[in-house]
Amino acid sequence: MSPPVRPLDTDGRRIVICDYNALLLSVTGLLRMSGFVVFQAYDARAALELCGELPNIELLILNTTGTGTDSPSLVREIREKHPNLPALHIGPTALVGMPENVPTLEESFTAEELLAAVRKLLPPRISVLRPAV
Repeated sequence: MSPPVRPLDTDGRRIVICDYNALLLSVTGLLRMSGFVVFQAYDARAALELCGELPNIELLILNTTGTGTDSPSLVREIREKHPNLPALHIGPTALVGMPENVPTLEESFTAEELLAAVRKLLPPRISVLRPAV
């Protein structure tokens, strides 16, 4: 009889960029409590470094202000290295120049709305089975 198998967690990593600590911490906390691995980037330079150094980045979340650059430029620059990286913009309105496939979540979002937006952008989880030890 074969040993039991358990799924290998391939959920990946997320980056959160927001314009002030309260929002950054609340978004990060909610996503971590929901089982995501979150790396905080306090500005555009940190986001670029994280995306360049960390493997398996699956989602970029950014805010309108506070990144040290304009958000559409940041998305385009990160996508030079990660062309298919989904992104979610949090802000009062959609930004001129933002790639069309980057949705905007209004700043007055609920926890459910944030999680729904994140799940919609992430590719389905792939379950890789390996023998249990």
